Amino acid sequence: MQWMFMLIGLVLGWALDESFSDAGFGALLGLGIGQAIRLSHLGSALKALEQRLALLEKPPQVEPSMVEPAPAPELVWELPAELQPISAPEPSPPLPDDLWKPAAVAREAEPETPRSPNLIERAIGAARNWLLGGNTVLRVGVVLLFLGLAFLLRYATEGVDVPIELRYAGVAACALGLLGLGWWLRLRRGSYALILQGTGIAVLYLTVFAAMRLHPLLDPGAALGLLVAVTLFSAILAITQDAIGLACAAALGGFAAPILASTGEGSHVALFSYFALLNAGILAIAWFKAWRLLNVIGFAGTFGIGFAWGIRSYTPELLWSTEPFLILFFLMYLAIGLLFARRKLLETPDAPADASRGALLRWSAAKGDYVDGGLLFGPPLVAFGLQFTLVQHLAFAPAFSALALGIIYMALARVLRAGRTVLLAETCLALGVIFASLAIPLGLDARWTAAAWAVEGAGILWLGLRQQRTLARGFGLLLQLGSALAFLSELEVGEHTLLDGAALGALLLGVALLFSFQQLRTAAQEQTTPWERQGLPVLAGLGLGFVYLLAPLLLAEQGTAISWALAGLACVFVGVHIASRTVLFCALGVQVLAGALLTLTSWGAEELPVFRHIGFWAPMLVGLAAFVGAWRLQGGGQRLNLPLLANGLLAWGAAWWVLALNHEVLRFTPPELQATFLLAAAAASAALWTLLALRLRWASLATLCLLLMPAAALVLLVSLHRYYHPAAEWGWLAWLAVFAVHFIALRYLADLAAAKALSVAHVLGCWMLIGMLALELRYGLLLLSVQYNAWRWLGWAIFPSLYLIAVAAPRQWPWPISAYSREYRLLAALPLAALMLVWFWLANIFSDGTAKPLPYVPLLNPLDLGLLFALLGVYLWARSAAPQLGGRTPWVAQGVAGVSLFAFFTALVMRAAHHWGGVPFELDALLDSMLVQAGLSIVWTLIALGLMIGGHLRNRREVWLVGAVLIGVVVAKLFLVELSNRGGLERIVSFIGVGGLLLVVGYFAPLPPKRELQGASS
Repeated sequence: MQWMFMLIGLVLGWALDESFSDAGFGALLGLGIGQAIRLSHLGSALKALEQRLALLEKPPQVEPSMVEPAPAPELVWELPAELQPISAPEPSPPLPDDLWKPAAVAREAEPETPRSPNLIERAIGAARNWLLGGNTVLRVGVVLLFLGLAFLLRYATEGVDVPIELRYAGVAACALGLLGLGWWLRLRRGSYALILQGTGIAVLYLTVFAAMRLHPLLDPGAALGLLVAVTLFSAILAITQDAIGLACAAALGGFAAPILASTGEGSHVALFSYFALLNAGILAIAWFKAWRLLNVIGFAGTFGIGFAWGIRSYTPELLWSTEPFLILFFLMYLAIGLLFARRKLLETPDAPADASRGALLRWSAAKGDYVDGGLLFGPPLVAFGLQFTLVQHLAFAPAFSALALGIIYMALARVLRAGRTVLLAETCLALGVIFASLAIPLGLDARWTAAAWAVEGAGILWLGLRQQRTLARGFGLLLQLGSALAFLSELEVGEHTLLDGAALGALLLGVALLFSFQQLRTAAQEQTTPWERQGLPVLAGLGLGFVYLLAPLLLAEQGTAISWALAGLACVFVGVHIASRTVLFCALGVQVLAGALLTLTSWGAEELPVFRHIGFWAPMLVGLAAFVGAWRLQGGGQRLNLPLLANGLLAWGAAWWVLALNHEVLRFTPPELQATFLLAAAAASAALWTLLALRLRWASLATLCLLLMPAAALVLLVSLHRYYHPAAEWGWLAWLAVFAVHFIALRYLADLAAAKALSVAHVLGCWMLIGMLALELRYGLLLLSVQYNAWRWLGWAIFPSLYLIAVAAPRQWPWPISAYSREYRLLAALPLAALMLVWFWLANIFSDGTAKPLPYVPLLNPLDLGLLFALLGVYLWARSAAPQLGGRTPWVAQGVAGVSLFAFFTALVMRAAHHWGGVPFELDALLDSMLVQAGLSIVWTLIALGLMIGGHLRNRREVWLVGAVLIGVVVAKLFLVELSNRGGLERIVSFIGVGGLLLVVGYFAPLPPKRELQGASS
């Protein structure tokens, strides 16, 4: 409340004359009024408390007649339920549904609590109570008297005829009179006497200071002596009477004196000397009394007025006349804060019986009022702010100032570390660490500041672990996090290196963070908190990240990528050794960063020598580092159970290995030889990996070796063109090496690689081998053709059909078919059979059978032989694979073969008509030709003849019925198509030929075979 009155007085004083002196006087007057109100409230509260104690101590008087005896408990005359005589049960009424619900209890309406007054209402009420309650006349008189004396001093400066010495003597005499009167009334009217004494002391301060500053009545020495005397006298009065109000009033008057008597001119040395005397008095009182309000008034007055003077009048030339006072005031209020704690501890006798540090800390936290936060934190913060303003023009002066403050508070923590001041010691230690840390950025740039903070944070964390201080550890971690952010904010893109910054700073940051990670990781669980254990991955990631920053700070792009790859490899070994998943994932992350950086850089120009430049070795080293890391992880990381991470590193290394080799091959080989060299590089890589997998018994690498066939297929797909054949440009040697390495790897890695991968590799190898042979045969047959004729069709079908016939044979083939029968006889053959069936229909429909220089002979020309051979392979394979495929596979195979043969003979008639009858090989022309229609009727009837006789002989009713249906189709076609060709020879041939064949059918198989009788039980 007193601060509110001070603000009101400040506003009223400024409104009175619009000057700083009146505003300051009003503020001090308001503060004094507020303090007086507070003292009066304390007095009234004390009287009320005394009255309540008196009532409690008086024994209560109770009349005997008013005491009623307690009722005796009633006897229970009823028997328990189990002992009651059994009688006929009467129907009981149904229980209500809400039987078990609690009954509603009627509550009396509580009166509403009236609204409490707000801050302004309370302030107005307090001011009214102070002015109208108690000794109102005295209070108003004190105010008026103080104002009058102040106006008298001002009036003394405006040239009144009364001698100036006499005026000052009169004011001093009034002040002494007030002091004497107050001292005389101290026993009878204590509060009245204290107000008079405070007013007299304030007037004496004002008088002496005005006589020294405004008029040359007193020299500085005499004035200082008088001020010292007044200060000592006021301190003695306050201590003697145990009157904090008197001390505060004296202090307020003392600080108000230079403001009221100020003319804007004068020596700051005199002002600060005067303040030094005032603070000396406050310091002396602090030795005897723990008066916090007096200490706050002195601190606010000293540093507030000093700050106002500094803003108005300070220049760097005044440093050496100002600095000693700032140091003196800081030391004074540092001592005052310590004395306050000492006095509070002396007044607190209940010390803990347990003298351990933990017990003392708990007791100090419960009795924390002995540490005055304002006086403990205020002086260093305010003093350092003023000190920074004073010495900021001097190099390193702010840094050394902060360091000196840190040393002072650390020394205090050392002195106060034992006994009941352990909480005060902890606070001083925290202040010392903060100011010592602040000295670093004030003396160094951001990068070195970050490094120093990181090292300091690591040290604080280590000390906090040893002393089991959670707050210290948290401060150390925050300090390291702040240092990391400060260092990163200063990084820039470099000219000769990837980044521009202090490499040593990054190293110190990384080492400090990793040290903190290791300390927390190896600490006992009871010594750390859950949030510290959860933050371990963050610490490890940050520490390794700053270690990784060394590469871009020292090297260019490719050097950085190589360094990151090697750093990732080292992290894999370390992570496996300490069993840390975080370190392993950081290793994978830096490997990925190395690869991403390489993708953004150039790998080498054309004029560089083969395999002897950094553009080749940078990606190759990235791949090798990943290979070695994957081997170490799969060999020693079983307890971590990270197979996906090991396989990912292996795949990453293989990818960069292949990229490096392929880039180099494409760079130095001519275009026509690129496919050959790429196949050779793939074969060599797979061979080397196979040897390593066998040597190291590495299952994942063994599985990786099986990717040779997909790689070769990719090369084939890229190199494929219209006239491609695998044997060109030494390709036969490359493909031979590819297939040799592939099947050797399949043979020797069978017990290492995954079973599914082996199965897929066998199938792919089979397809690639047949495809290569088919491509080579197609190219050889392509040389015989000028146009797109039958020879080009045959190249695709010979080897796949041969394979289908071979695997359909019941004989025992050697390895690998004997060891992987299902893969070769079923999985590899099924797509080939489907492909051959599709080829059969396409070639049968679109090819006219031209095979120059050979003439066209039905059933004996290359196309017809190839079609029949392909269909034979498909049918034989389907019949042999029927037990494995299951279901109605035999019926489906027979149906597909029959329909395909029907289509073959139909197209055969059309091709014969084209070659022998001159009918154009076009669908419309072929269907309009009576020669084709007559041939189709005879051929279809022959097919029906074979079906009906064969069905009759084999007792296959369904076969006979199919032939009958085909006869019906032929007869319908005769009447719908051939009958319209009047006078044509083709119609005659059709009717005669079909009729003759039907006679044969009627003789041998006139009726379908009978159905087999089922058993009698059906």
